[in-house]
Amino acid sequence: MSLRKSLASLPEPVKRVIQERVYPKLLPEGETAPEWHLQSYDDSWHRHGRHWSVLVFYVEDGGTADATQLHDFQKHIADFTRLNVKVFGISSEEAPSHRAFAEAAGLSFPLLTDRGGSVARQFKACMQFPVTGPMNIRTVYLVNPERKIRLGNRGTPSVAAIVRSIEALQQASKTGM
Repeated sequence: MSLRKSLASLPEPVKRVIQERVYPKLLPEGETAPEWHLQSYDDSWHRHGRHWSVLVFYVEDGGTADATQLHDFQKHIADFTRLNVKVFGISSEEAPSHRAFAEAAGLSFPLLTDRGGSVARQFKACMQFPVTGPMNIRTVYLVNPERKIRLGNRGTPSVAAIVRSIEALQQASKTGM
C-alpha cells in the first residue's frame, strides 16, 4: 500500500493531528509571495505579474479530489476573468500528463510543472519524503498584484468564497480601506 493510500485510510481526527504536526505552516497573509517562473504543458512560461493570482497546488493529475477541485475553479473561470484574476494549477507532474488531464477535465487555465517541487516548497505547499521526494499538499493561495499573500488555505476551500473574498479585497483596495 502506498503512503498516500495509508494516510487516506486513517480516521479524520488522526489525520488532523498528523497534519498539524507535519504540514508546514502556511505563508501568512500580508507576506510577500516568493517569485516563481513555471512552464505550462503548451510550452508557455508563467510568473506572477501585475494581476491577482490564484495558485492551486495539487497532488496529481487525474486524482479524484484534485479533478473535483480544479473543475470547481473551471466552473468559476468567468468570475476570475471578470475580476482580472489568473488561475494556475501547480503540481510536479510533467507536460504530457498535464495536457491529458486538462483536456479530459476541460480546464482552460494553465497547469504548471514544478519539477522537484521547488516552488511548492517556497509556498509551504509540500512535504519532503526521503524515499519518494516532495509531495504536494492541496493548498490554495490568493496573491495580489503587489505579490502580497491575501489568502492561504489547505485542502479544497470553496471557490465561490474565494471569488467573494477577491471581490471584497478589490473593492477595499479601490476605496482605500
